[in-house]
Amino acid sequence: MSEEKTPAENPHGPARRRAIALMTPVFVVLLASMLLVGTVLVLLQIAGLLIGNGPFVTGVADALNPWAFGIGGALGIWTLLLSYAHGWKPAD
Repeated sequence: MSEEKTPAENPHGPARRRAIALMTPVFVVLLASMLLVGTVLVLLQIAGLLIGNGPFVTGVADALNPWAFGIGGALGIWTLLLSYAHGWKPAD
């Protein structure tokens, strides 16, 4: 029994499979980072709300928003590139 897949089972060539294999871990790291920063941001703001410290809430937002939005933007762009590597087309 051959371990090679037929073209119908594996439509991507070796270069595209290698690109997908390299891009997927970056996607996972960006996704986990965005979720972590977002969670920390919200939890710290909830803590500031519970203790009634408004400057702390806004300070947390000022400190973490650039990171959250930067990582989120990078994740969005990377997701689009990864979808193109997987063969997504705008008409799909």
